[in-house]
Amino acid sequence: MNLLIYVDRVQSFFSKNDFRLYYAGAEVGLRYGWSHIYDTGLERTAVAALQPAGPWYALLTPAPITWLVAPLTLLGYSRAYWVWVALSLAALAGAAWYARPRQHPAALYFIWWAALGALWFSAYEGQVTILVAAALLVGWRLLEDGRDLLGGAILALALFKPHLVLLLPLALLVAGRSRALLGFATLAAAAGIAMLVTLHPDGIQSYLVTVLMPKPKADTAATLTTALGGGVAVHAIHVGALIGVIAVAIGARRTRSTWPVVVSALLGSFLLASYWHPQDYLALDAAAAIMLAAAPLEAGVLVAAAVAIVSAPAGSLTNRLTSFEVTAAWLLFAFLLLGFLGARALTVRHSADPRLNL
Repeated sequence: MNLLIYVDRVQSFFSKNDFRLYYAGAEVGLRYGWSHIYDTGLERTAVAALQPAGPWYALLTPAPITWLVAPLTLLGYSRAYWVWVALSLAALAGAAWYARPRQHPAALYFIWWAALGALWFSAYEGQVTILVAAALLVGWRLLEDGRDLLGGAILALALFKPHLVLLLPLALLVAGRSRALLGFATLAAAAGIAMLVTLHPDGIQSYLVTVLMPKPKADTAATLTTALGGGVAVHAIHVGALIGVIAVAIGARRTRSTWPVVVSALLGSFLLASYWHPQDYLALDAAAAIMLAAAPLEAGVLVAAAVAIVSAPAGSLTNRLTSFEVTAAWLLFAFLLLGFLGARALTVRHSADPRLNL
């Protein structure tokens, strides 16, 4: 059913996907210089020139996404879209295989992935969230195997969508994963320097203005602040989420577990996010995949089942993923799971087997 919904959406709404924004940004950079990719006038013109034509939205993704897409502009927009989606899905498939749970049948594991609505919505959008999810899976597995420097660098690729991993550097720091944090910071710094060199101060200023400008209601509808209407309760949960991530990271120092650090950081980042799109749920799907592979059997299966139920599409994919009920379910899921992980982190003892430390 997911595939049918995806095909229908591509045919009906091809002019409204997010890949247009990456592609148009790459065209602006190649034609006018990379310092102009966040120039709204040039962006609007470039987006309007694409066929089929569609609405313009501000490009919120960091500049490296346009560098990745730039070679594809040689193919033309339509061909570039299909190549991008195919390569993105292939990257995620490879990452999922590398990080797969060894205690579950591989076929069942990939069927689970195919049941996730956020994956198919991201595929329709041509969204970089697919690459972000792949980076999270590979980065976590590398940390699990003791290759912290490389694992941290791979995790930094998730900075294509910074708000998805807002608390990950803090979690790595508190967990004592200094080499992982060094790898993360090194790649992040290299990307930042490259952006400064190519965008120049004016381009950086335009990017910051774009990112910090007030978001439309549709962009904030899935956030905790909007769901609860703001107020003291939201601030209390934000503080609680931050404490929970720190508690899990402190516990990971004793247990030597890696997966709770990454999972709790993703959950906490979701609860603190100032905006959230339907495709961003794919990061939480990745967190569930990590738990399915690394957590004790019962917990991993329970979380994976809950994620599949919450994010499975029903009828209209977009309406399903943006409904208030789904938002509330995701927020409750993140709140309860992070709270549970935080509480357990305060009580677990050192174990030679990280899988026993839940």
